[in-house]
Amino acid sequence: MNILLTNDDGIHSRGLEALYESLSAAHEVYIIAPDGERSACSNAITVRHDLSVQTLSEGRYSVNGYPADCVNVGLHGGLLPAIDLVISGINHGPNLGDDIYFSGTTAGARTAFIFGVSGIALSLDCMGSSDHFGGAADFMATYIDDYPELAELGPLFLNINYPDLPAEHIAGVRYTTLGKRRYRDSYNLTGDGENGMSMRLEGRIESDEIAGSDAVELRKGYISITPLGLDCTDHAFLRRFSERGVHG
Repeated sequence: MNILLTNDDGIHSRGLEALYESLSAAHEVYIIAPDGERSACSNAITVRHDLSVQTLSEGRYSVNGYPADCVNVGLHGGLLPAIDLVISGINHGPNLGDDIYFSGTTAGARTAFIFGVSGIALSLDCMGSSDHFGGAADFMATYIDDYPELAELGPLFLNINYPDLPAEHIAGVRYTTLGKRRYRDSYNLTGDGENGMSMRLEGRIESDEIAGSDAVELRKGYISITPLGLDCTDHAFLRRFSERGVHG
């Protein structure tokens, strides 16, 4: 397969390199990634400004934009052959529940899916350094051996979270639902001047205990795989109005 790798941690991240090393033995692997960290950028994309695309080596490019830019360039920029699969990661930290709406990692996979190409977001449940990027990358290499069968019904959009554990301690693989994250946000005033102020986001994240959800299964030591889609329509709302005989 022709596989495009991207991420939101930047072109030089350990997770990206681990994926390349594991996947390139059996596939044609290309990299287009941001020139620096773009965490929590969601599906931001650059419009009305030029993108700088730097060639680092054959099939490897850095972009002064966002993960969605990188995937868009990879699919439509004329730099690469037709891409069969986009993998975004390995993210340095989990992306669970509501995180997927903020995550640049998930956005890389989502952008591929929007354009009709399968996208997989892969995150490691660590904060900062870890010895297990290689294990997560090797899992992905094995998992996509079944990709042709998985994709028979059309493009896929998957969010995968890998425990920060040695491979021999992984409990298994679970297909999960999105959990619920509670962001206990606060802002710390870091500067106060004549014309304004500066603030830094702080706080903590809590996860609801929902059986079968990504956060719960990941904490149990399972690799969590959550199939995602794009339809955000509130169908329950529409059904309630339909039952009341209300029409738009």
